[in-house]
Amino acid sequence: INDNQTNIYELPNINSNIIDFVNKNVNRPAKIKFWYQGGVEPCEATICLSPKQSSQRIAIISHGAFGSPREMNWLGYALASQGWVVAGVAHFGESWVYGAENIDPSSAMRFWQRPQDISFAIDSLSKEGLFNISLKTDKVIMLGHSSGGFTSLAMVGAKLEAGKSKAYCSSEKAKDDKGCSYGHQSQGEPMTKGRLTKIGLLQEKMRDDRVVAVIALDPALGHAVSEQSLESIKVPVLIIGSSDNDFLPYSTHAKYYANHVKGANLLGIEQGAGHFVYIDQCDSDRKVKGVFLCKDREGIDRKAIHKQVLEDVFSFIYRNGLG
Repeated sequence: INDNQTNIYELPNINSNIIDFVNKNVNRPAKIKFWYQGGVEPCEATICLSPKQSSQRIAIISHGAFGSPREMNWLGYALASQGWVVAGVAHFGESWVYGAENIDPSSAMRFWQRPQDISFAIDSLSKEGLFNISLKTDKVIMLGHSSGGFTSLAMVGAKLEAGKSKAYCSSEKAKDDKGCSYGHQSQGEPMTKGRLTKIGLLQEKMRDDRVVAVIALDPALGHAVSEQSLESIKVPVLIIGSSDNDFLPYSTHAKYYANHVKGANLLGIEQGAGHFVYIDQCDSDRKVKGVFLCKDREGIDRKAIHKQVLEDVFSFIYRNGLG
């Protein structure tokens, strides 16, 4: 996907920068892409923010399975144009930005690593010398697409329920659900009592109270998440999903989340939009699980849908006093 193709929302002073970090607690690299309003004058920091930059407008983006922050440029640039410092986290083991040799398909099942990456990214925003302005990270908004949508919701309390995914994916209802092909449940490590206990402890650590609102774009793993955990979520949530979905059935994923998060806003994108309409416009012929990544169904205008989504995103942000 062409990184220079995205700037339909870019302003002259909107910049992006990729910084390499290492989470030494878990020995895990983290490439973070920042979108921001740059300062006119040079500064001594790694990233020079505009003097007008608010210290409180902080947004984090989590990409879909095996993607990268680059595919979310349309969203990152748009948020930055409205005064947000945006950090897009590339999840090691999934994202191609670390090189093909570091892609590990089994990492999709280690769902607790993604929230760890997000919390580390929030911590990193306070790293000395990174910015010329001290940012307040106690109230950040979280956005994500597909697996990143689940990651966003996990940051505020969503948890997987043991056995739920396997039961659903072996049923007739799941025949068109591409989400079931990740991890190959039948070949996975047996869910012993000890492993379930360990996963439960890891899930308790996924939540981060610094995330005060969530915007999930066609979120994945609805078939595996417990209703009880969703009912416990207390922050404002916006769910946007494709109602005529070609990858993740709307009723099982996007709508399921919205039905069980109290007060959640749900926007169903119609017009035949698919799962990958939420990433940048691109020219590749690549397919994911048989579905085109860049080619939309006939009559779909990805740029127009991005505009529609952004209107709803900013409406949600300002309606909830987050700006």
